[in-house]
Amino acid sequence: MSFQRKLIVVALASALPWVSAQAQSAADLQKEISALKAQLQSLQQKVEAMNTKAENTSLEQQVNRLEQKLELAEDTNEKAGLKGVKINGTIEAAFKYDDLKREHTFAASAGNLDEVAMLQFTKESQDGEGVDWTLRLVPGATAPVHEASISVPLSKQTRLIGGLIPDWQGYEFYFANSSALLGNQLITHNALFELLGATAYSGLGMAHTLDNGKYVFKWMVGNVDAAAYDTTPSLKTALSSAANNSNTRSIALVYRADWFINEYAYVGFSGNHGSVNRNFSVMALDGGYTHGDWAFNGQLSFGSQRNAASNGGDAGWTGVSTLVGYKLTPRLQLLARADMIENRKNGGGTYAYNGGSPDIGLGAELDASGFATDPNQGANLTRLSLGTNYQINANTQWKLEYRMDESTGNNFTDANGILTKSKKFIGTSVVLSF
Repeated sequence: MSFQRKLIVVALASALPWVSAQAQSAADLQKEISALKAQLQSLQQKVEAMNTKAENTSLEQQVNRLEQKLELAEDTNEKAGLKGVKINGTIEAAFKYDDLKREHTFAASAGNLDEVAMLQFTKESQDGEGVDWTLRLVPGATAPVHEASISVPLSKQTRLIGGLIPDWQGYEFYFANSSALLGNQLITHNALFELLGATAYSGLGMAHTLDNGKYVFKWMVGNVDAAAYDTTPSLKTALSSAANNSNTRSIALVYRADWFINEYAYVGFSGNHGSVNRNFSVMALDGGYTHGDWAFNGQLSFGSQRNAASNGGDAGWTGVSTLVGYKLTPRLQLLARADMIENRKNGGGTYAYNGGSPDIGLGAELDASGFATDPNQGANLTRLSLGTNYQINANTQWKLEYRMDESTGNNFTDANGILTKSKKFIGTSVVLSF
């Protein structure tokens, strides 16, 4: 073997221990790195677990505090008698003008009945029996308490009802509301609402629901318009002198039956039949259909009242009203309403008009001098209303209305005392509901 070759072999042999040492150190280092990574991962998992536990503990504490506050609030409401109480209402700010009075009036309401607002309280029973209690106030109206009633469930289909309850007849509401389902959509009321029906009942009765709400029937026995009878002379003009000098109120049976044909349409039939001081019978058939942009309502009323006509005989009347609405846009609705009252019998007279209310257009048909053309013939009344309502937002509505009243006689009086057959009204209002 040559010397050079031996030198290379010796060099390689000398280098092997160093290479081995380097390889061993790299392997150990790799192991140490792997171990450190494992320890770091373990520490990270422990830290995350600790953070999660801390967060859960903090969340649990917050939930516990909220539950305690809620329980405390519920206890406070229950002790105060506020559990199950709901409050809602509406108010109307308006301008109105009619060509007979020639008065520009800014008022709290543009309606005929001068109601200024509505505030309603409803309450469910605290013991869970489902007894409903309603108190509805209409400040500024002749009778500020519009409803004070109870509704007690006797079974799934039957409830006991009682107290002071508004009249059930017709398709219109007493007060305005920004929702078409809860209030009158035009500013004024139709002629049938004002003149052919009662205002309120005081008594006891029952409400029955059949076929999952498809049919509803309710009835009461009590007094009809007792407060108005005691305070309004025009409601006593047709009664005997003995009755005029007493506060004996009429006893009446009132009822209403509704058939909800589907989600868009319904038909209702109602009636009031009274005796004792006032002997009257009033019935009405009404219905409605709302689908898409169109809305239709109609009402047919007929009735009689003993000794309530202008000539002292029995009054008898028939009335019809129809309302059509079309949404030009989702917010803007166009409205048209037409009313007609046939009131010829015995010189005229209806349930709510017995010759004592001025500028209604009814009563005996008058000539231009104010004399009855025939004391046994009453005047008929027609009304046409055109209007709009604009939904500003979910709780606010802006309304406009132009109305024309026409009588077959000269039964309206203007500001100068001149008799005329017609009257015109224009109004606008903003209705806020909550």
